[in-house]
Amino acid sequence: MKNIINQILSFFILLIFFPLFSLLLILVIVFSYITHPKNTYPIFVPIGARLIMLSGLQLFSVKGKVPPKEGGPYLFMFNHESMFDILMLGGAIPYYINAVGWEGIFKIPLFGYMAKRYGAYSITHDNTDKAKATLKAAEKILLFDKTSMVLAPEGQRTITGEIGEFKKGGFHFAKATNATIIPVGLIGAYRANKRTSWQINPGRLTTVFGDPITADQYANMSVEELRDFTKNKISGLIRA
Repeated sequence: MKNIINQILSFFILLIFFPLFSLLLILVIVFSYITHPKNTYPIFVPIGARLIMLSGLQLFSVKGKVPPKEGGPYLFMFNHESMFDILMLGGAIPYYINAVGWEGIFKIPLFGYMAKRYGAYSITHDNTDKAKATLKAAEKILLFDKTSMVLAPEGQRTITGEIGEFKKGGFHFAKATNATIIPVGLIGAYRANKRTSWQINPGRLTTVFGDPITADQYANMSVEELRDFTKNKISGLIRA
């Protein structure tokens, strides 16, 4: 009976959640033809993401210090839990950020087109050389445009709720650009919506920002050591 009630509740949540989410995507697309998304991001994304989470009956909060834009650019790395991740990042970071995302999301109707118009970079998990080429092209975002980026080192959403293996590509990227890494822990997103289900479960979502990991801190680390160091930092944020 409880499961049936949750499914009915989730159905009515989706009636509000997806139209609002779609509206935000459409606004980003439309205005991308008028001006660069960096000019409209602060207007639409933070408040829009929070409203969408609220429509999903999620109470959202932010812990830790969001690094100031002036100190960037940054490479925000986070644990990848569910479709709510993008909303939790957008609702917490008040300034424009670009992204590197799995190529599969670019095939999702509307969302994929928005990602292309936004300027996000599509990366494959099946072709190492192609993935390296994508990250090489994305380096200019940090080095020349001085724009911060978000990247999920796991590559895909967790299936079990536990943090998966961190791939090395993002850490090669960090060392190539000397980027300041900002570890971010996302709490509650997996409970809210599992990768294997359409159901949305009401609850709390929390974005936790950790201390920056600067280039001078990891200058003498190998890629593998930096990967493990960052993963431990993110794991600690989730457990705290």
